[in-house]
Amino acid sequence: MFLRMKHKKNSKSSWALLLTIFLTIFSSQQAKAHFIELIPSSSLITKSAESDFSFDIRFTHPMEGAPLMEMEQPNLFGVQVAGEKYDLTAALQSTTIEGKLNPANATSYVANHKIKRAGDYSFYLVPKPYWEPEEQAMIIHYTKVVVNAYGLENGWKDPIGLPVEIIPLSRPYGLWTNNLFTGQVLNNGQPEPHATIEIEYRGEGQVAIPATPFITQVVQTDKNGVFHYAMPKAGWWGFAALLDNGKTLLAPDGTEALVEEGGLIWVHTQDMPQ
Repeated sequence: MFLRMKHKKNSKSSWALLLTIFLTIFSSQQAKAHFIELIPSSSLITKSAESDFSFDIRFTHPMEGAPLMEMEQPNLFGVQVAGEKYDLTAALQSTTIEGKLNPANATSYVANHKIKRAGDYSFYLVPKPYWEPEEQAMIIHYTKVVVNAYGLENGWKDPIGLPVEIIPLSRPYGLWTNNLFTGQVLNNGQPEPHATIEIEYRGEGQVAIPATPFITQVVQTDKNGVFHYAMPKAGWWGFAALLDNGKTLLAPDGTEALVEEGGLIWVHTQDMPQ
């Protein structure tokens, strides 16, 4: 966007206007990449010493590691294993994370869980709606992660039944760096064609970012709701399908606001030993 400067005496104000426009656009782009992090201490349980593990649950911008956003007590935290669902909401404990990147010390959560038997454990979180003033929308991101215990693969591809959900078509654990991850977006149980998928690495501010577009990768699903992405670095990767289903909720000022529904999944990669 360019503005024609008609008079020299107005050049300073024109540059100020340009800077304001740039910062506004930059801020709005940054505001879009909200992710709930549902990160277990391990994606694989291979021995009994690892059966007691924990979760780090934050609402943030993963690549940058900030800013951290306030999370109300989630509506539900649960796990699905062998086709059965269990409510783990009582395990959530609120916490604050200090640091220069999060001066407000927004509320996040931790949780502990013990794996008692072999199998695939699909953990999921249903948050309370979050008001995003820059987007003028309420955000609800249904988030999940699959943890495997002792090598028994018995449910990693099974839907949980969330309103918006990414079904892994690639096994979502035991992944090497640069593996291709394939998923399918379900919207109320049906494949969602041409949905936007935002992808972020959990860099926590430790990755040098050459330009804004490198923060959030973007792909679209095909006509069957399927997408692919090769993960170029070891660590946790978040995939978020963002949909507008025409739903509304009341904003904090009492007016109706559109709802952005998201289906998120976290997967982990590691480097292959040389």
